[in-house]
Amino acid sequence: MTAPMTGLLSAVASAAPPARALDALSGPLAGVLIGVALALVAAMATAVVLTRDPARQAIVLSGYGLVLGLLFLILQAPDVAMSQLAVGTVLVPLIVVLALHAARRHRDDAHDAAHDDDASGQDGDRQDDGRDGGREARR
Repeated sequence: MTAPMTGLLSAVASAAPPARALDALSGPLAGVLIGVALALVAAMATAVVLTRDPARQAIVLSGYGLVLGLLFLILQAPDVAMSQLAVGTVLVPLIVVLALHAARRHRDDAHDAAHDDDASGQDGDRQDDGRDGGREARR
């Protein structure tokens, strides 16, 4: 290498901060912060499991995703944290709520159809020709 190039590399190397200064979680409270975050994640996971109502469970699941994203951010994984926030906090609870809505709507439609069938059978409009094998009498 030439002398000017060597001088330039040494100037750049001396201007860069030491690697230890870049590590934000190297202080004495780093373990405490990680421990608190892990305890919060465990508490939220327990809350998700203990929530009985599926709609409320989706909301608690969103909070769990948020806390888990915070843990990933504390552990210096910002890419994983952003993915967790997008998927675990928004997308999965949204899909759960939409699935619950669709299931309830389907159940209500089936209930209304069954109710309409029962009402038409009580009017006496249908003639019993004996082809149902006695199923009508068992209702």
